[in-house]
Amino acid sequence: IHRCSTRIIAAKKVREKSLKYGDIIIEKSGGSPTQPVGRVVFFEKEDKKYLFNNFTSVLRLKDSKINFPKYVFYHLFANYKNGSTIKYQNKTTGILNLKLDRFINETELLLPSLETQKQIAKTLDTTAGLLTMRKQQLAELDELIKSIFYNMFGDPVTNEKEWDIKQLRVLSILITKGSSPTWQGVNYTDDKSQVLFITSENVREGYLDFSKRKYLEKKFNEIQNRSILKYGDLLVNIVGASIGRAAVFYSDEVANINQAVALVRCNKEVCLTYLCYYLNSPKALQMYNEMQVDVARANLSLKNIGDLAIIYPPIPLQNQFAEIVARIEAQKALVKKAIDETQYLFDSLISQYFE
Repeated sequence: IHRCSTRIIAAKKVREKSLKYGDIIIEKSGGSPTQPVGRVVFFEKEDKKYLFNNFTSVLRLKDSKINFPKYVFYHLFANYKNGSTIKYQNKTTGILNLKLDRFINETELLLPSLETQKQIAKTLDTTAGLLTMRKQQLAELDELIKSIFYNMFGDPVTNEKEWDIKQLRVLSILITKGSSPTWQGVNYTDDKSQVLFITSENVREGYLDFSKRKYLEKKFNEIQNRSILKYGDLLVNIVGASIGRAAVFYSDEVANINQAVALVRCNKEVCLTYLCYYLNSPKALQMYNEMQVDVARANLSLKNIGDLAIIYPPIPLQNQFAEIVARIEAQKALVKKAIDETQYLFDSLISQYFE
């Protein structure tokens, strides 16, 4: 049973803030340095059952027989992607605010015939729906791996199958961490031939996200040689909100890590795929919570990492799990490729219709 918070809202405010099908909800406060304020959402639920909050406003068309709401939504979405809301935002107390009146008065829309608007909206709906479906397929494959993990090894919290338990340090030949380059006189660079610098932002749950890359001059490796990465190194976040997220570095690229990431170089007595999934499991989260030092920002020491209790099924079973995961990952790669292709198609259509 999920506990839901409730609020008492005056009837007048309910009437004022009730949403109707076809409303376009626009963000008027929020954003970030890398995400301008002014994002839009199309409301497709039942009338008068939902409200918008103080950080958003509603754009409701005067006459949907002249202008098709979904087309207008996609137009505003395209404008946002092109950065058109940036000039209408200001910053107060750390929050970005949209100058909504000015935005509405100055924003011009391309308005073809109603039938053309409907056709454009239908085409974009179809493409967006396909993109959503493929992302759902990807999520289902991730859930399938987790389900197989539980079927093979049981609940890691209770260890119901009574597997052996070994500390992570027993399964490792090295546990260390990186450091910040700021005090070492090393500069960031766009030169991809230099050192890839991995931070906790890159370490996700079970994979490394390199959509945002940083590079350092090669002399950083000379200074910080203990944390130079090798193919198959396990990386674990040890500082901040992402504490405990673990992924394996499957690359021969020259790379290093910062002080928020621990490097665990395992011996051959454990399967990396199994260990990575275990370290992202609820059991590991429980251990992380118990180990965290009581300071303003959550953190784990290298000793904490070495002390982690690893449920240790027989190696053949761990390897069998890895083989199953490899087959599913191959399927995921195909789905990701389809997602990229569909996203490219959607973006191309947006540009074609609205630029």
